[in-house]
Amino acid sequence: MSKILLSTYVVKILDNNKNEQILSHFNGTDDFLRTFENYLNTIFKNIRAETDGSGTTSLHLTLESLPTVDMDNRRIYGYFSSGVSGDEYQIRDLETQDNLLDVETGHAAFRNLFFYMQISNGRNSGALILQKKAKYGIKTIFKKTINRYMREQGYQIYKVEVNNLLHGRVYKRMIEHGNLKKVELIKKRIPPTLEEYYENDGNPEDIPGTLRTSMSSGTSLPQAYRNLVDRLFRDPDLERVEINGIDEEFDELEFELELNGKKKTFYVANKQRIQPDVDVTSQLELNADGTPTTESLLTQCEELVQDIIEIRPPNA
Repeated sequence: MSKILLSTYVVKILDNNKNEQILSHFNGTDDFLRTFENYLNTIFKNIRAETDGSGTTSLHLTLESLPTVDMDNRRIYGYFSSGVSGDEYQIRDLETQDNLLDVETGHAAFRNLFFYMQISNGRNSGALILQKKAKYGIKTIFKKTINRYMREQGYQIYKVEVNNLLHGRVYKRMIEHGNLKKVELIKKRIPPTLEEYYENDGNPEDIPGTLRTSMSSGTSLPQAYRNLVDRLFRDPDLERVEINGIDEEFDELEFELELNGKKKTFYVANKQRIQPDVDVTSQLELNADGTPTTESLLTQCEELVQDIIEIRPPNA
């Protein structure tokens, strides 16, 4: 089974003056959770489409089925169905090479992706979790279509913001309470030969490539590793990684933290690469066809809200 990633976001509504709204009565009276439910019902009946940055490919968004609405616990969840159209291509059987389908510009290949939204009463931010498959996510089209829906409903002065969860807060909780599973030292250059790599330390004739030195543990790496990555990660001016005792410098240091079975990768030199994706693969139960059960996805979303997002009241 491929990795199951859940991406964590914070949802807010801002007016034209950038004032954050209380989501449970953002227009003085309107509850955004009900607005979100109405939006979902609308795109279930009518597929929404937006063009990508190139203007040649269309992104489509609908629902596999109507969502589950739990107003007592202030949450809505279900499965978005998202597709891409615009290219013409053939689908073939990989073994026989027989042509199975001619895909035309009016066709779209759809993927079902789990979503979860929780909005507590009296707060100016809510939790949104979207499933991501490999490099395929739906944040962009979701943000476009929800704001288009808001304008259609007459909410002209309001804009829905969908922001990646700040990795600093996530990092602090995971480094303090989680396990350090892996550390990788990365150089963007390799020696001309393996013999020279082992025989000539600090070979100046490196050529372009990627060399990874990896340390991993089934439980957690020793405290010295944790101290090292924590010191380097907190350095705001670090562009290259220098480690005392190692007579080399590295272009990057990647490390993986695990908290309650959920894994996330952090980067020391290029912190902007950090995505809101959390690997929950090992925590999921599977259906007979190998897909995750809705119940286990829901459990992981609830735990992510508690363990990582921790949405708080505005003055808390």
